[in-house]
Amino acid sequence: MKKTVIGGVAAVAIVVVIAACGGGNNQSVTTITSGTVITHVTIVNTRDGTELNNAAVVIDNGTIQRIDNAANIQVAGTAQLVDATGKFLVPGFLDMHTHAAATLASPQSDFPVLLANGITGIREASGSPALIQTVRQQNAAVLAGQADAPEVLIIPSAIFGGQATTAAPAIQFVKDRKAEGADYLKLTAGNREAVLAILGEVKNEGFYVAGHLVPSISALESSNAGWKSMEHLGAGMGLMLDCASDQTNIRAAVLANPAPPAPNVINPRVYDGNANAQYYQRILNTYSDAQCQALAQAFVQNGTWQAVTLIRLRTQDYGDDPAYVNDPNLIYVDKTRRALWAQTGQLFTATITPTTRTTLQQYYAQQLKVVKLMKQAGVKMLAGSDLGGGWVIPGFSLHQEFRQLAAAGLSPLEILQMTTLNGAQFVGREATMGTVDQGKNADLVLLDADPIADVANLDKISAVFLKGKYYSRAALDKLLSNASAAYTAQPLRALSTALDPTHNDGD
Repeated sequence: MKKTVIGGVAAVAIVVVIAACGGGNNQSVTTITSGTVITHVTIVNTRDGTELNNAAVVIDNGTIQRIDNAANIQVAGTAQLVDATGKFLVPGFLDMHTHAAATLASPQSDFPVLLANGITGIREASGSPALIQTVRQQNAAVLAGQADAPEVLIIPSAIFGGQATTAAPAIQFVKDRKAEGADYLKLTAGNREAVLAILGEVKNEGFYVAGHLVPSISALESSNAGWKSMEHLGAGMGLMLDCASDQTNIRAAVLANPAPPAPNVINPRVYDGNANAQYYQRILNTYSDAQCQALAQAFVQNGTWQAVTLIRLRTQDYGDDPAYVNDPNLIYVDKTRRALWAQTGQLFTATITPTTRTTLQQYYAQQLKVVKLMKQAGVKMLAGSDLGGGWVIPGFSLHQEFRQLAAAGLSPLEILQMTTLNGAQFVGREATMGTVDQGKNADLVLLDADPIADVANLDKISAVFLKGKYYSRAALDKLLSNASAAYTAQPLRALSTALDPTHNDGD
């Protein structure tokens, strides 16, 4: 028998040969003296859904140092042993559309609740020069093990929402955001000239556009121009307008009769739903599956991603659903933000007509079908919650997103990929994220049940590892109880203080 002792990253081999019991074959046993060993675990391969049973995963210095059969690993010294018999190991979840960073200025931020829900990385979707610096400091604290928070993978600076109407200032807007350290440019509104200029300039600056489609430019033209990621299926009427056989006339009518802008992002449908319901209905009435298939093929060819955020779309179209109004997990939301959501839900009840309500809900049902169509066509997709919108609870909303994706007809493996492997690919970090492999970051979620068998098992979190730091179920529950206690103790502030000044992007 060969015995190897590993203490830290470098392996120091001490070889002792002992006859293997019961035969002439030798077996190598490694003793781990530092770090953490997860033993007797089933590793889920996010590439294809295959599973490696009875594995041992050796973690040290924030990375996966080794994966072996559990029989070949033993623990000694200061190494921590985590017995994961009957459990399943997957990469940490990525919420690929959040507006969480602004809460870092608060005594209780959204970040610990995100981590308690298995989220080890987020893509922030609004920013500013100051927020970019705050995020960099926060990420350094996470890496040093000083913050109970997911890593912010990428962040934009100020959102483009039509601040320029001609090409020259739009191009300068891009240059300024790049100089501020933005990882990408978030765009939510603008006229045709400005948006096309931005789509051209981001290529020169070495980054890209993600955001909401604008009605003056179709989803197809946007994709052809290099738009990398469409958020919320394009937001509002979004890309489904391209799926309508009457899209030319509908688009012209929308441009000629714009709905009033929403005063905040909590639920834009409260303010534009009645005005735009006629266009939503015309899209439904003239929807063409063949036209949508052709659009999906263009997305595949152009490498255009979709961050679908179905939970955000549903909370808008079902803005006063009792399931949201009475969600027990609202205790993990800032008290004033919660009051603002409740007020907006009451406005939805008071102002949205029965006809509009029916149209919005039918539109959402069609969006579920379009998500499945696009996934089957091979369109690249990301899982995200749009944390920051009404009824979108930190962390828990990503798990609601999983269930909405399942309702759209996606398989458990496809959903798991959308929140792990796909996000790693999107941010160009597949070498260190997205799968459970030797050499990759030890950002992991330990589950009590098989996530390939049922998407609901993604909710059954036993433990989380963040940069190798182990959070047991008890530690995760403590993060949650601390957040709830902090929010309970808060005084109720003016509702306007619950609005994120960097999140001014409508949908």
